[in-house]
Amino acid sequence: MTSRPAAGLPPGGPAVAGARDPRGRPTTGPSGTPAPPPAATADPGRPSSPTPPTTTAPSAAAHPPVTPSLGADHPTSRPLAGDVPGERHRLPRRVTRYWRWRAFFSAVPTLALLIALALVIPWGAWWIRWGIVAIAAVLVVLGMVMVPPIRYRVFWYAISPTEIDIQHGIIFIKRSVVPMHRVQNLRTERGPIADRYRMTNLKIRTAAGSVSLSGLDRQEADELCERISALSDVADDV
Repeated sequence: MTSRPAAGLPPGGPAVAGARDPRGRPTTGPSGTPAPPPAATADPGRPSSPTPPTTTAPSAAAHPPVTPSLGADHPTSRPLAGDVPGERHRLPRRVTRYWRWRAFFSAVPTLALLIALALVIPWGAWWIRWGIVAIAAVLVVLGMVMVPPIRYRVFWYAISPTEIDIQHGIIFIKRSVVPMHRVQNLRTERGPIADRYRMTNLKIRTAAGSVSLSGLDRQEADELCERISALSDVADDV
């Protein structure tokens, strides 16, 4: 009769890592500490799944953000002369009366021609001829009354060592910026009406055209001519 060996550890044999005794308790090592679990063995018949590569995000310190630097020639690095607080100059208040009388005397030849045509040349009915004359006279009066105040509120100029900044217009507002190094000629004009109101008209000529400052005070115009002449190295034509 053969006897079957009892399950369990062989007498005096070493404890197998991860093995359990007959009562289901984990075996311990020689020092009494629990033995580590047995390492997993790969099944030869089952393909192993590849381990996905680990990627690390680039460090912000390694690639700092690049901010574009604005050089001295960048258009937004320096404001225009008219955008600097306190640099805009207005014309004197009496310039509105000067503009009114100037518009009146400029319209007199046109009105005289229309009246002469209505009297001498018999074209159309009489009410058509004199109706055209009346319409022209009304337009001249409206222009004398309404245009100078609007023109006065819109107009200003500013001077800097590098440019001349002018805003003008009536219905459409225009802004002209003239580089100081492009100024070629300065010309001042005074007529009988300008002398009456102590006004001076300054015309600034460049290679691309000209801009005008109409209705400057006489002393202010002289000082402005001297300043622009010194900055642009040109002589004024008085």
